[in-house]
Amino acid sequence: MTRHRLITALALCLLPLTACGPEGAQQTSEQTTAPATATPSPTELTPGEGTFPDPDTVERSDVEATAETAALMLHSWDTATDRTQTAAAIRAKPLMSQEWADHQVEPERNGNQAAWLEPAEHQAYSAPSLVPAVGDVSRDVAKDKAIRAYDLTWRWISRDDHQIEATGQRQVVIYLEKHNGQWDVVGHQSHDL
Repeated sequence: MTRHRLITALALCLLPLTACGPEGAQQTSEQTTAPATATPSPTELTPGEGTFPDPDTVERSDVEATAETAALMLHSWDTATDRTQTAAAIRAKPLMSQEWADHQVEPERNGNQAAWLEPAEHQAYSAPSLVPAVGDVSRDVAKDKAIRAYDLTWRWISRDDHQIEATGQRQVVIYLEKHNGQWDVVGHQSHDL
C-alpha cells in the first residue's frame, strides 16, 4: 500500500471519530437542568409514613399475631420507597424462617406496575386490612405447624392528599412452624379476588 493511500485510509477512519468529540456532544444547561421540586428523596421517607406493622413488636409465641402481622406486612407497600411488591416481603423477613427469608429476592421489575401507576404518581402507600378467610383452610396441622388464611383488602393513601380510587383485594395463606417457642413464617401465597 502506498503512503498516499495509507494517509487517505487513516483520514477516512478518523473523520467519523472527530464528529463524536465533546463539541458536538455538549448539551446546554437548559437541556440538562431539571426543575427544582420539594419532593423528598426515597431515602428521606419512612415507608408508609410509619404506619406499617413493625415485626419487632410481634408476640412471636402467638400464632395468630405472627400470621396476621405477616399478612399485613406482605401487603404494606410504599410507591415512593419500594421498587416492587417484594420490598414488603423483604421487610417481613424477621418473621420468616431463614430458609423462607432467603427466597425473598426483589425482581428487576414490578409485576404489578400497572396497578401502581396512579399511586406512584402521588407517592402513595397502601393501607391493608384483613379478616379471617371463610372456609377450612386455616387450621392447626400439628402442635408446631399451622396454616392461616385471610381475606385482605387495601386502599392507597397519597402523600399529596389526592384521592386514589384504586383498591385491591386478595386472599393470602400463611404457613407457619414453631421453633424454640416462636412461630416462623415458612411459606406464603396469595391470589387476587
